[in-house]
Amino acid sequence: MAGAAALALTLAAVHAPAVARDLSVAPMYRAVPAAPMITNWSGSYIGIEGGGAWGSAVVHSEVTGLDQTPRFDVKGGMIGYTSGYNLQNGHWVYGYEGDTSYMWKRGNASEFSPNAAFQNEVRERWLTTFRGRVGYANDNWLLYTTGGAVWATVHNDQVGPPGLISEAHSHWGWTAGAGVEMRLTRELSAKLEYLYVGLQDKSYFNPAPNPVFSSGQRVSLDDHLVRVGVNYKLPWSILDNLFRRY
Repeated sequence: MAGAAALALTLAAVHAPAVARDLSVAPMYRAVPAAPMITNWSGSYIGIEGGGAWGSAVVHSEVTGLDQTPRFDVKGGMIGYTSGYNLQNGHWVYGYEGDTSYMWKRGNASEFSPNAAFQNEVRERWLTTFRGRVGYANDNWLLYTTGGAVWATVHNDQVGPPGLISEAHSHWGWTAGAGVEMRLTRELSAKLEYLYVGLQDKSYFNPAPNPVFSSGQRVSLDDHLVRVGVNYKLPWSILDNLFRRY
């Protein structure tokens, strides 16, 4: 009996590990879902922009109170540089953007009788905007609206048989529009933007340098701008460090 008991204990010892292995529970693993990639639009940036510009202009007479020319088309192009800053809160992006553009935008029309021998040409040469932006970000895309103030340099030329006279003035005004921006890399983004620009009326030739030409002309004009641009997010900024979200 003692021998039988010893044999039973020996067999139990040999088969116990195998039974334990058969009864063991395999470890369970659950993959942790990857966190979605969220583009951070916060930060300061610089860029370049360019595109097309068109609009209309009319020359009024301050002497008669009537239009001195019919309303005529003024069109051309533009190229310039941009700078700004964004601050993101969740999906919402708030910021400021300013830009300065050189413009080759012009148009002309003959004056009404009795000055039909004379012609006015209006040329817009520089345009600067100071705008706020509010946008909604979805990963690499940013849809935004924008608006603010503008400053433009405008030339008014009178051309006639005696020759030509020209005068330039600064026009202040307002602008509003919308755009879409897409992140290309961590630092680069591209945008497409539309802006409407309304400029204040401005008085020219008070008086005209030659009495043969019309004095007291008032120029009224507006702009429609469609432009594309590329922005570069700067790698450093004090405000970035203050407002960066982790």
